[in-house]
Amino acid sequence: MIIDTHAHTTDERFNVDREVVIQNAFNLDVKIIFEIACETSHWNKVLELSKRDGIFASLGIHPSNASKVIHKDFDRLETLVQDKKCIAIGEIGLDYHYDSSIKNINFQKELFIRQVNIANKYNKPIIIHCRDAYNDMICVLKECEFALKGVVHCFSGNLKQAKIFIDAGFLLGIGGVLTYDESDDLRQIVSKTDMSNLLCETDCPYLAPQKYRGQRNEPSYIFETLREIARIKKMSFSEVVQTATQNALKLFSIY
Repeated sequence: MIIDTHAHTTDERFNVDREVVIQNAFNLDVKIIFEIACETSHWNKVLELSKRDGIFASLGIHPSNASKVIHKDFDRLETLVQDKKCIAIGEIGLDYHYDSSIKNINFQKELFIRQVNIANKYNKPIIIHCRDAYNDMICVLKECEFALKGVVHCFSGNLKQAKIFIDAGFLLGIGGVLTYDESDDLRQIVSKTDMSNLLCETDCPYLAPQKYRGQRNEPSYIFETLREIARIKKMSFSEVVQTATQNALKLFSIY
């Protein structure tokens, strides 16, 4: 059994063939998909999709929406995360990639901490989005006075930062970027990181692996990343799948 721990199949790019894409993944042994909602307007849609077998939900507010958040959004989030199919809060975090984001740093940090507080209250893991903000993210997490668990989605930091997150109890989410020609640094991190600290994800429809680069990503394309991890770590494909699956089941308390 394979788990895609980060997908956005409710994205409009799947409107024409969503059921076909999901069923194709299920037929290829991707038996569980974690559907991630990053905007308040997507929460109900993701929860509705999660009613079907094999799909679980994660709800959060992406840092790019920090300046648009209103107080009632947090009340609504706190209510919805109690749904039995909601396994995490996310994706949430910090994103300093765009100039416009820099203006909202304080909003981003406040938004992140408030969602972390909700995750802590309901004992949910967090799915961290971090782009060009790793040092700040580490500082913010250190300021939290309680133990956290979760995954750093689409990890793109350095080896030292990877170790800090792992030591703090987080796993690293690895997706199709690992297969890119220019991803030698990420391959080095995967090589030096124990498989017990890795999760596999697609982030579809974004970041399709090299074989499909430039196309819409899909949950079934997770095989490309799993094969690359196996090659890098000199493990069998089945070993990588088994360990990654167990990591996900344990972290997100799916039994």
